[in-house]
Amino acid sequence: MIRYRHIKMASRFLLNRFREIHPFEIQAYITSACNQKCVYCLCPNIQTKSLSTEHWKKIIHELGAHGSLRFKFQGGEPTLRKDFRDLSREAQAAGMITATVSNGILIVARPDLLEYVDELVISIDSPRESVNDRIRGRGAFQAAVRALDISVKKGLRTFINMVVIRDNLDDLEAMLQFSESKGALLNAQPSMHDRKYFSGQDPEFTLTTEESQEVNFRLYEWKKKGRGLLFSPQVYKKAAEWADFNHLTTKSEGLSSCMAGKSYFHIEPNGDVHPCGLHGADFTPKNIVKDGFVGAFLHAGKHNCGDCWMPFMNERKGTFKLKFSSLREVISRN
Repeated sequence: MIRYRHIKMASRFLLNRFREIHPFEIQAYITSACNQKCVYCLCPNIQTKSLSTEHWKKIIHELGAHGSLRFKFQGGEPTLRKDFRDLSREAQAAGMITATVSNGILIVARPDLLEYVDELVISIDSPRESVNDRIRGRGAFQAAVRALDISVKKGLRTFINMVVIRDNLDDLEAMLQFSESKGALLNAQPSMHDRKYFSGQDPEFTLTTEESQEVNFRLYEWKKKGRGLLFSPQVYKKAAEWADFNHLTTKSEGLSSCMAGKSYFHIEPNGDVHPCGLHGADFTPKNIVKDGFVGAFLHAGKHNCGDCWMPFMNERKGTFKLKFSSLREVISRN
């Protein structure tokens, strides 16, 4: 169903589409600090200087002026920043949809953290408490479920993110059933092997390429049947056909035609601007504070990361290239 917010965002998109810089969607890692230590994630071990509140507010204001549609707070655990509520309020006031990915621990104690959030992605890796907490840490499941319930009650668009490893591979369909029972769409993805924030090399939990292909094929089949998954069937099909999950990306001949670095961007805690957080390009980022807003964002489009298997990235490529299947998914879940 087409709603007022869809028309508002479409108008903002069309108004800014042909500008030199149009950072329509931003994924911002505002901190690498985390209050959990998941077995597949290196965030808590990475020491990165984070920008100040005033720096982030200035960035958000600039993004709003350049027509940004959606600002997604990520980490680490973004709610650990004492200014999280202020920053999400700033992003909403700048005309953007605000989203955050969270483990839910602080939200349980402070539901007001969600006051200026439009979309919440809760991290849950298994509907079985013992399995989830073995992966994410003691007490993780109860906190996540309580935060999930708070989000749904508040009327936020609510999603669940599941990282699939060997420990929870058998829980895939049960996790989908759990998400559906909560009224939340599910994003389930195999762990990633070769990027900064993810270890993914331990054979005790890493899926093989064949297992990762099978996960995505099952998601593809379920989505075709109308199950409560986050993305379109086409992007799951592409992931199911990816040849080698030890490599997240392939390089392009010359500059990439990917929408990452053109319509979609990733900002590190220190202000470095990347085309996305998962790119495999030969690329040295510029910094939004040191090199300026325009310089950092224009530079992010000059990379040679050609393709990847990640459903959420491929859905965004389709969205900003105005593919019908991707646009239909965006409208249906928003």
